[in-house]
Amino acid sequence: MIKRNFLTGLLVLIPLMLTVWVLATLINFLDQTILLLPETLRPSYLIGTPVIGFGVFMTFFIILITGFIANNFFGKKLILLYENLLNRLPFVKSIYGGIKQVS
Repeated sequence: MIKRNFLTGLLVLIPLMLTVWVLATLINFLDQTILLLPETLRPSYLIGTPVIGFGVFMTFFIILITGFIANNFFGKKLILLYENLLNRLPFVKSIYGGIKQVS
């Protein structure tokens, strides 16, 4: 009984924690992209105050654009090509297949 509940808890929490980790990593990465701009083009320089939430905005924007691309004919073909590529890699195949089944 304890073993079953523990495994069920893992199966529920791992995808959730993985999703939170991926989003947090993406948001942090996109927050750092501002630093690639020259000082005079950074929003904090133009506005005069630090821009909080740029990574959140960019993450939302990238997810939205990805959804737009995936919903058209070209995007569906691109996703099939991507999935076929992932399914050819032995270790990646098992991880990607498991995550895809959960989602």
